[in-house]
Amino acid sequence: MTIEDTLLRQRKVLAKFGELALASDDLEHILDEACRLVGEALETNLAKFMLLEGDGITFFVRNGVGWAPDVVGKVRVTAAQGSPELYSLNTNAPVVSTDIGAETRFRYHDFQKKNGVKAFVNVLVHGANGERPFGIFEVDSRSPRQFTDSDIDFLRGYSNLLGAVLKRSKTQEAMRLTENRLRESERHYRIAAELNPLWPWTADKHGNLISIDPRWYEYTRLAPALTLERQWANAAYPADQVPIAALWDQSLVTLQPFDLQIRLRKHTGDYRWFRVRALCSLDACGQCEQWYGTFEDIDDRIQLENALREWNDLLEDRIAQRTQQLEDEQHERAMMESKLRQSQKMEAVGQLTGGIAHDFNNLLAGVIGSLELMQRRIDAGRHTDLARYNSLAMTSASRAAALTQRLLTFSRQQSLEPELLDPRQVVAGLEDLIRRTVGPSITVECSFRANDHIRCDLNQLENALLNLAINARDAMPEGGALDLLVDRCVIDEACACEKMLPPGTYVSLSVTDSGTGISPDILSRIFDPFFTTKKIGEGTGLGLSMIYGFTQQSGGQVKVHSSVGVGTTVIMYFPVDNSQPDDSPATPGKTDQPEPFGNNETVLLVDDEAVVRQTTSELLSEIGYRVFEAVDSVSAIKQAEKLDHLDLLLTDIGLPGSMNGISLSAELRAKYPKLKVLFITGFAGGAGLVTADAITAVLTKPFSLNELSSRVSSLINTSVD
Repeated sequence: MTIEDTLLRQRKVLAKFGELALASDDLEHILDEACRLVGEALETNLAKFMLLEGDGITFFVRNGVGWAPDVVGKVRVTAAQGSPELYSLNTNAPVVSTDIGAETRFRYHDFQKKNGVKAFVNVLVHGANGERPFGIFEVDSRSPRQFTDSDIDFLRGYSNLLGAVLKRSKTQEAMRLTENRLRESERHYRIAAELNPLWPWTADKHGNLISIDPRWYEYTRLAPALTLERQWANAAYPADQVPIAALWDQSLVTLQPFDLQIRLRKHTGDYRWFRVRALCSLDACGQCEQWYGTFEDIDDRIQLENALREWNDLLEDRIAQRTQQLEDEQHERAMMESKLRQSQKMEAVGQLTGGIAHDFNNLLAGVIGSLELMQRRIDAGRHTDLARYNSLAMTSASRAAALTQRLLTFSRQQSLEPELLDPRQVVAGLEDLIRRTVGPSITVECSFRANDHIRCDLNQLENALLNLAINARDAMPEGGALDLLVDRCVIDEACACEKMLPPGTYVSLSVTDSGTGISPDILSRIFDPFFTTKKIGEGTGLGLSMIYGFTQQSGGQVKVHSSVGVGTTVIMYFPVDNSQPDDSPATPGKTDQPEPFGNNETVLLVDDEAVVRQTTSELLSEIGYRVFEAVDSVSAIKQAEKLDHLDLLLTDIGLPGSMNGISLSAELRAKYPKLKVLFITGFAGGAGLVTADAITAVLTKPFSLNELSSRVSSLINTSVD
């Protein structure tokens, strides 16, 4: 092919690219076509445009043709020492490399080698004199080749067109950004003007209105001809027009601020109060240039002020209202005193156990009867049914213990074990059990609207929810709906008295049924101990009493709302506890699985109850401990004086005589400083009298012998530094 053919082809490509650059604003399309068309002009299928990024040394392969998929739009190279890009920047002239094997000025990049590049020519793409180049336009070849002067001249013109395109695109982008900023600024100004409650207006130095906020026209529906100059005053209430003119003329003469409250007519015919103000703008000579003013709608404020004046004028009505308020406060105080008396009565009744005799005697009858039958079988040499009678006796005894614990809970003396709980998890964990308990005829729904934590005893909370579910089931013999809801409740000063709770944030656990409801005369007695509407033998009347005592011990309260024929809602309130869960490790020295048997360790057992002392001594002796018994502190000290070593003191807190179990432990620890002590007590509040630590523990009666042996083993096997 002749030189003339090559030049003709290049001129055609240049003309075609020039037309594209002028006709299109699509920069991406132009750059892609630039890479494709240059291949036609120089008869190569590899070309790329590398954009120079903001740091001035990094080139990004933005567009190209003929390259592998991992090059265009992905490869970045740095104009580092030994790179062709640094050579191009330093020479500021076209760079021609005819053969990779003979090149000594710089190194080809790895991506060029992987794509088989053996030669290339590149030119810097400039936008304007003195500006940083946009990048490098490069034509690559997969075989060594020479690039003629006409090739280089063609690329120079080509890059100039490309630079003009990039310059135009950059200018257009800057214009778009400027337009967007202007539009955003205008939008902000418009919104600010609309949100401003003041209507701005301006007047010339002679006092003639020349502009006013559009909201004036929306309010009055007056045309500009009936508003501008001094026509706006005609929209004022007739009685206000004379003061307007007088004060405005005075301000024009004295140049003092204009400030007046007037009534303006709305287009509906109504009048509203407005405050009109204006300030004079002075020139350098102190002469008035223009007035700037505002209209402010103050009708609500005026109406309030009028109402206050009327209220002050009606002094007799105020005295009557105050008298009624005092009577209401006296009534509220009487109700509070009644509630206080009721609370005191319930605490007093909680300490009385006479009313429990019927249920407790029934349980004792089961225990005694089972034991007598066991003895009869033993005397007759029949041992086949002993396990069944033993099970019956244990069941009755456990029920008796549970009944005692419920009484103690009501009397607010039981030692609970509060822990940080998520009420949602508690309710969700009980949902299946509640469903099975209430039966298929009752639909159960659980809802959760709060994720706060509370601090209370888990077992007591579960028992309370189960008791409420059972009560609800009994109130719906034909079936119905049972809803459990966990919600958040904020109690303010106004509600605190009604709910008998300090102001604060609480979690409410609601149990709602669609049952028969509770009549008002019964509703006032439901928390009384031993009160029940169930048949004899079906309930002790302690369920709601237990819930009442438990919630109060946990710092909360319980409320009941009921309508006959509609249903009942019981709500338990617990204070929100924002403390973090205790993830601390277990107390040092305690073993997770204590040894179940002793190793001839010495135990001093002190208890004035012979049966307890006898059964405990026999158990500990059977499992490998040396046990010495005492009935009180005096005999215990005498026993200890005979011992050369003592591993554990096992004592009841309440002992006869002047020295109780706590004082006894202090006395013996004077001789044995590292003595381990296990207190046992039938008083539910006893645990609060002792501080448990690595060598001190408390066990509440009644307890199983397995639990006793486990606690003794755990204490004895605890390491003490």
